[in-house]
Amino acid sequence: MSRLALGSLTVSPLQAALPEKEAAEVIAYAFSCGINFIDTAQYYSNYGLIRRALKLTSDPEGIVISTKTYAYSKNLAEEAVEEARRELDRDVIDIFLLHEQESYETMKGHAEAYEYLLECREKGIIRAVGASTHHVSLVKGLIRLKNEGIPVDICHPLYNMKGFGIADGGEKEMAEALSELHSMGTGIFGMKALAGGHLSISPEEALGFVLEKPFIDAVAVGMQSREEIDANVRFFRNGRFSKTDRKKLQNKKRVLHIEDFCIGCGACVRRCASGALRLTETDEINPAAYGDFTSDFTLPVSSVGDGKVYRAEADDGKCVRCGYCTRVCPVFALKIY
Repeated sequence: MSRLALGSLTVSPLQAALPEKEAAEVIAYAFSCGINFIDTAQYYSNYGLIRRALKLTSDPEGIVISTKTYAYSKNLAEEAVEEARRELDRDVIDIFLLHEQESYETMKGHAEAYEYLLECREKGIIRAVGASTHHVSLVKGLIRLKNEGIPVDICHPLYNMKGFGIADGGEKEMAEALSELHSMGTGIFGMKALAGGHLSISPEEALGFVLEKPFIDAVAVGMQSREEIDANVRFFRNGRFSKTDRKKLQNKKRVLHIEDFCIGCGACVRRCASGALRLTETDEINPAAYGDFTSDFTLPVSSVGDGKVYRAEADDGKCVRCGYCTRVCPVFALKIY
């Protein structure tokens, strides 16, 4: 499969929220350019986009699909697998991972779901299993599982040259753990090589740093347009960006925007794995800004319980633009632009 994987989160409802036809055409264009590996997740709610893109592709069976689930029980895992097969219109899912795992302990907490994925692997319904993570502790946990005789085919870790977004360590610690896991036969495809745009100012250095690592088999890069696809495909072929491509990428910096009508409920803060969100006290509250939401959701005065008013605030230096916070916001106040 191609060493460049298309990260489909960027065209999904959690980020760009492109119209379905446009999003499908962007994905299909990536396939036509030789990218035959795509990363998605149950959480992204974009299986329909990928299915539509596959119908525009000359060799849909040649596309490798990796997806993820937060399932922790057998029933939830079964639902996740059947949803993927149904919505992607595929009898077999190439890669199925447990989503955003943190450690050996969290893997054990999801053991029932993982055992079901392994059963599907034995039946040929899934080709490979594993986990995605932002944590060094999880990679070490996967090593421990392999030493216990439990199969771990794939690891999908956050990894970049500055260590942005790694929750419990730095680049060196992650590299050491990944190297050991890879030496045990686990395939590794990285995410956030450009750190959600933080490293777009030096894309050649950032991507080159990750790709030169012998333990990195592939890299998922989020792309929202044909221009981005063309630029990244050329880089993976030639090892460099043209001046024009570099300028386009540098101008593509994405940011997390928080609307003024944020109700300060804290759901996004609890969801953020990077510690990039916090609640800050504000002096003013305009109930009219909440519209009809006041009847369905608790205003910040009550939700915090200390009589003060809060709203969410982002630390841009920590945010990796995953967009996961946007889904848990009850009033849709968070958006990735």
